[in-house]
Amino acid sequence: MVLTKKEYYVRDLVIDDEYGIIDSKATIQDAAKKMKELGVPDLVVLKDEKQEVLGVIADFDIVQNVVAEGKNVKTENVITAMYNIESVSLDTPVTEAFARMRDLNANVVPVVEGGKLIGVCTIQDCWSYIPDQNVDEIGLIPVRNTRVAEFWFASVCAILALTLGVILPLVGVYGFFTGDQADLLSLLGIGLVGGGKISFNLFEARGLSIIVPFLEIGPIWVVIEIFSILLLIFGIIGLFSIIYTSFSDTRQIKTGRIVRTIIPGLIVFFMAFEWILFGIAFAIATPPPNIAIDSIGLVMSILSMILVLLAIYRDYVFKEKETTEHADLEVSS
Repeated sequence: MVLTKKEYYVRDLVIDDEYGIIDSKATIQDAAKKMKELGVPDLVVLKDEKQEVLGVIADFDIVQNVVAEGKNVKTENVITAMYNIESVSLDTPVTEAFARMRDLNANVVPVVEGGKLIGVCTIQDCWSYIPDQNVDEIGLIPVRNTRVAEFWFASVCAILALTLGVILPLVGVYGFFTGDQADLLSLLGIGLVGGGKISFNLFEARGLSIIVPFLEIGPIWVVIEIFSILLLIFGIIGLFSIIYTSFSDTRQIKTGRIVRTIIPGLIVFFMAFEWILFGIAFAIATPPPNIAIDSIGLVMSILSMILVLLAIYRDYVFKEKETTEHADLEVSS
């Protein structure tokens, strides 16, 4: 028994016949004026009286390829800024039309029938007609829409990880190690100001009445400061990377391995290495300080690293729920 998905074609879409066209001899300024006049962001470029479709010019192309490069919009031809995309017909599969636009990061593709332009279809129109070709069977939690569930799951995990593992240690809610102020005077290079606990946070040692930046303690602490900065930077970048890639998955937009796993993975690396550097700094200190691991900080760091890993490998968390509502499935044997 074989399960197959229903194939949709461009003819199944609502073809936009209120499109704008422009001659290939026109200038960028002419195109911009016509876009403003018609209230559209794209124009199909046609060649002379043959009305041959050459490509599409978008407002973004004008900004990026002409204005940003300082070219003269009054003399520059539309051909120099348009994108070349192979037209589709009414019998072209929607998946193919979508792929052409996705690969060029384009918003519309011309629809041609009998050598004549009959309209355009947008990437948004195609999106809703693309069936999920592969049932997601990998995961633990069954849900109806795995991509949407993975997006929200990854976003929440990333935000919590940044908050628990970076932001809270940054503001001093808890730290990495703690000790009595009287036992740390030599290490910190200060006199006895008062009693109480000293907490080693992300950028400084902090007590009830003192704050000592790591840069003032010694060379190894400068390295810790640098890695703390990297942890903060990649924590923020990794957060947006996870949200971006998980959202791209809901739109079937391809993203590279660097942005999907390497950048978020650096959060885990820097967080773990931060603990190692603290351990090295205390081990080589003379005299050896009497310190203890901040148990809350350790638990939160471990939890943050787990959350980041769950966000990265979110595909293994959810799987498609089996229902009897697969109207697109045709059973053949």
